[in-house]
Amino acid sequence: MADETAGQPTSLRDKSINVLKGTPGGGLVVEGKPWGQFLKWFRTHWRLGEHIALVGPTGSGKTVYVVNILPMRKYVIALDAKGGDESLELLTRHGFIHSTWPMQRADWKDVEEGRAKRIIVGSGIQSTDDLPLLKQEISQALKDAYDQKRWTVYIDELQLVADRRLMNLSARVEVNLIAARNRGVSIVSSFQRPANVPRSASEMSTWFIVFYTRDRDTVDRLAEMAGRPGGEIRGMVRGLPEYCTLIFSRNPREPVIITRAPAPETVYSRKETKQEQETG
Repeated sequence: MADETAGQPTSLRDKSINVLKGTPGGGLVVEGKPWGQFLKWFRTHWRLGEHIALVGPTGSGKTVYVVNILPMRKYVIALDAKGGDESLELLTRHGFIHSTWPMQRADWKDVEEGRAKRIIVGSGIQSTDDLPLLKQEISQALKDAYDQKRWTVYIDELQLVADRRLMNLSARVEVNLIAARNRGVSIVSSFQRPANVPRSASEMSTWFIVFYTRDRDTVDRLAEMAGRPGGEIRGMVRGLPEYCTLIFSRNPREPVIITRAPAPETVYSRKETKQEQETG
């Protein structure tokens, strides 16, 4: 059997790290997990109704996580706010299909009969004339996700959807973030800085996937909204090994996880398993 830790930073070969460089104190539990182990761990810890915030600059690798995390859920709507984001095409290798919203009758039948349904909504925009339709589709999908329960909704570039100067759908987003958790709805949102999106995107999230940044304001805002000491989160982000990512929960009893995703071509070539197709 191949050594899954081969090529990982030294810190990721350890089962537990008591103190990460830059982290004050010695009581914090930080675990380095190789990529495959992290995915298995996260599948068992991410529950219905729990939101995820992916925070990092453009090109930091957020799509790698999206492509691997979303197939863990049975019913998924991936909202393409750009109307043709090529990175979301990678989801089609994991059983996602392009769809208008509302879905076609045959797709609804699949849902009613308990079959997995993972779709990308919002693709196919050809010009600015199509933008009102894109906004309408995304708005309706957000409303229906709340009404129908148990959907996981991915919002790529949350700022595009929520900003009042753009789609101005902040109210729709926040209803799901604040009021749909007990309905089994999970919102997975990606953004560059908490200051650019509704506060509830961070405040209501259970899980934070944070990429390296020197922006102290970003780190401090995330720490505040997760109920963690700012110095603790700053120290962990500052001490991240190269190409690694920090994953933490607002539950202080959960360990902080450090992992490093493989190269994109490795991630995206993975076939969707039967378990991914059938489980939610």
